[in-house]
Amino acid sequence: MTSPPAPSAPSRASPKSPPRARAAGITFAVEALNRFETDILSTTRQAVEVVDAVNDAGLKLMLDTFHMNMEDRSIPDAIRLAGDRIAHFQANENHRGHPGTGHLDWPAIMRALHQVDYSGPISLEPFRRADDRVALPIAHWRAPREDESAKLRAGLGVIRNALALAEVDQ
Repeated sequence: MTSPPAPSAPSRASPKSPPRARAAGITFAVEALNRFETDILSTTRQAVEVVDAVNDAGLKLMLDTFHMNMEDRSIPDAIRLAGDRIAHFQANENHRGHPGTGHLDWPAIMRALHQVDYSGPISLEPFRRADDRVALPIAHWRAPREDESAKLRAGLGVIRNALALAEVDQ
């Protein structure tokens, strides 16, 4: 006799935490990570399925453009799919650097956020990689070794310029 197939992640998603969080005025956010960092939720679509299965305002999404660049066919389309489920947005380049140092289309990304009426926080989460030794884990966050204020201001400027190019009032 064979065992029945394991239920999918969305059908198992029934945590008690989101209602408790909501009652306390807190929102939990699930983040899809790229396939090299997890095998649970890797795409925005998968994360949306979990949030929809839980069906509680205490659970939303945190989107990170670094992971979206790897797993979603289109970052703007993924943002539009996520819609009002977005609780937090991380603006990171394709290589985890500061916005403006990679190849992401920031005006299109900001336009999509505007189209879904996102008005929450946009944070920067740059990862540092000043050491190019072979086999050095690049997915680990490292504390800055220098004052990054200028780089963060430049990244913020890229985001503000992208908002202007997307014709979004700031």
